[in-house]
Formats: sequence, C-alpha cells, structure tokens
Amino acid sequence: MSLEKLKATANQLLARLPTVRGRGEEATKQALVLPMIDALGYDIWNPAEVCPEFEADFAIKKAGQKEKVDIAISIGGVPRIYFEVKPVDSALEGHEGQLARYFNATTDVSLAIITNGIEYRFFTDTGDPNVMDSKPFHVAKLDAVDPGLEVLARFSKAVFSPEAIRDFATELNFTAKMVGVLRNELDIRDREPSERMVRWILSEESMYPGRVTAAVVERFSPIVRNALQIVLRDIVRRSVAAMDKEVAAPSPAPPEAPATAEVAAPKPAPPSPGAEVDKEEERSRIVTTERELECFGIVKALFDTSIFAKETMWDSSVRKEVPVTLAYKDTTGYFAIYLNKPAFWAIRLAVDGKNPWIGFAVNPEKATALIPAGFTRLDSHPFADFRIQVSGPQDLNALNRLVFESFRSVLDERRAPKPGAPPQKATEGGS
Repeated sequence: MSLEKLKATANQLLARLPTVRGRGEEATKQALVLPMIDALGYDIWNPAEVCPEFEADFAIKKAGQKEKVDIAISIGGVPRIYFEVKPVDSALEGHEGQLARYFNATTDVSLAIITNGIEYRFFTDTGDPNVMDSKPFHVAKLDAVDPGLEVLARFSKAVFSPEAIRDFATELNFTAKMVGVLRNELDIRDREPSERMVRWILSEESMYPGRVTAAVVERFSPIVRNALQIVLRDIVRRSVAAMDKEVAAPSPAPPEAPATAEVAAPKPAPPSPGAEVDKEEERSRIVTTERELECFGIVKALFDTSIFAKETMWDSSVRKEVPVTLAYKDTTGYFAIYLNKPAFWAIRLAVDGKNPWIGFAVNPEKATALIPAGFTRLDSHPFADFRIQVSGPQDLNALNRLVFESFRSVLDERRAPKPGAPPQKATEGGS
C-alpha cells in the first residue's frame, strides 16, 4: 500500500469538503470515509469485507431494534475493525461510549475508529483485553500540517496485524505518559523541582549521608534546580554543536565498495561496551518506514496462503495450543516479523540502508541450500546469524523458501511439550 496513494486520497477529500458540509452523516460516509477505506486496500464493494450497518450481538434498544456499527471491516471472515462515523461538521468528543460498547462486545475486533471524515481517532485495548481504552492512542487529522498518514498506513489491509496494533498503541501510550512525567520534572524555568525529584537525587548512593527530611528537601531544592539547569544547558549546547557540525561538514563522495561490503544502516547496531554514544536521542527514535511495511505485507501474503496460517503453537502462559498469528515489531536496530510473541521472531531485516539485508531464524547449514541463484549470504550479525543481501522488499518473493523454513523452524521449537518433558524456554534467537 503506497503512502503516496494515501496522500493523494487525502488531498482529494479535502478538495470536496465544501460540497459535503451540512449534508449529514451519510454524505460524510460515502464521500469521505469509504474512499479512505478504499485507499487502505479494502474492497468497499464487497459487504463480506466492508459491511455498512453491521449487526452483531450488541445490546438491544427499545422496540427490539439492535444497535449497528456504521462500518465493520472483516479480514478472513472475521470482524477486525469498527468505524463509527459522524457528520463532517460534528466534533468527536462524547461519542466514545457508543464505540466502546461495540468494541467490547466483539472479542475479535482489535481496532475501533471514530471519525468525521477529516479527523480519525484510533482506539484499542492496551489495558484489559477486549475493553476499549478510554483515550485514543493516535489522532490523525487530514487538514493538519502533519496529518499522521504514516500511522494510518499501518492499518491497511496488506499489513494489518492485531498484535502489532496493540504493541504500537502501548508504546505510544507509555511514551506520551513518560514525556509528560519528564517534562513536568525537568521543565523548571519558573519553579523549584518537585519534592519527588529532590528526594530521588538525594537517595543516590554517596549523595547525602543523613535522613532526607522535609527541611533537607527545602534546603536542597535550589541546589538541585541549579544542577538540572547545568545539565540541560550542556545537552542543548551539545545538540546545537552537533547540528552546526553536520551542516558545515562537506558531503563526502560515496566510497567504492564491493557488493558484499557491510555499509552502515540507518538503524544502528548497539555500541560496543565502553563506546561513547552520540546523538542518543536521535537513535532512540523508531520510525517504521514504508519499505518495512511493504516487507511485512509480502511476508503476510506468503503466510496467509501457506499451511502455517492454520497451524497452532504452544503457549506456556495458558499451557495450551493456540492459533498462529503473524505480527511485527520495529526497533532501532532492525524490523522484526514474528509468530505470536516478539521473542518468537522468524525474520529480521534492515532494508533502508545502502546495503539492505534480510535475516532468517533458520539453521544456517540447512538454509544455505535454499539460497536462490543471484543472492549473496552475508556474514553473521548480532541481530541474525543467517542473512541475505537484498536489493529491496520485493526480493522476499524470491526468498519464499527461506521465509517458509523460518516459519517451520520457529514452530518446531514451540511444539507442545511431551508428558514429563521439561518446559520450553522462550529464547530470543539472537540479541
């Protein structure tokens, strides 16, 4: 699914806004919401996939009339996404309760969206299972400077994954909470640091020898404030100096390198012990790229049409066999595609650098015979022992035998334990 298609669709929807305003919910649904669903790859003409006025086991209203979801999207015959649509002129506040009733009543649904055709609010269940969160994990606005289409692209048909949605939502929620806490503690321009911050610093080993009383906190508050300002100034100066250096530095000519040479990728490997880490803040930012999502879409298509989609695997947390599901998780070093849990990864890849590669969770000796002609195996790496150099995501189609062997390898390690056998351990299969 092309991000450019989403951008083009958004521009078309914004252009037709004047003719949609004031015409109610049905016009909003037809002129604004369904075209966006179509751009995400769902067949809006197939009611088995995109069903308007979807009726499920919801509470029955007065006169025996059942409640209905405005739009339900099914994948593989199972409802996965619910849309609640409001007129384009309406604000979305106060309508979450209705959407939550629908979401909570259908255990297979993992994404609930309320929209007026321009603003989209995304909900899932990052807390209790099958209980919709009270706050959206993301808000996209087509008329904003940053409309948030990169996040919207994650919910396209080609790459849709319930587990990946929950992981992503959980990360966004906790990141927002942590940013709030850190900002509250560190932004001390016109106030003293909090008592909690002062006590935490004084509790560090060898910092303050006595008991930290209220009087001690009051005494040390201005000292802590001064220390924090020094540290923050140093961070700002270092960041500005790094940006100035980057702007002033001439662009070097690209080095001549053999095809198998390893070139630094934008997702860096972890530094060696004792090594100084520069631009830590920049490295900590995880950006899931369109090429990575394209890779997941290709692997998902291979998985969905394979025997593995109907397999089960042992889940030690519930001590029984459970259906196999495919999901992904992005990190600063690689993009992982896994079965059921991130520890059970089948493929790791870095496809946005100058020397893109794809790693497989396979036995290297057995997998060597599965390398197609024209592909080169790279050296072992901390992220994956068995890696293949590629030119881009589409190479995954030619590497399908390695993809299937990775699925088989992961599943073989997660078979139900035989009676009397020691419990299986979840391994990362590489750091």
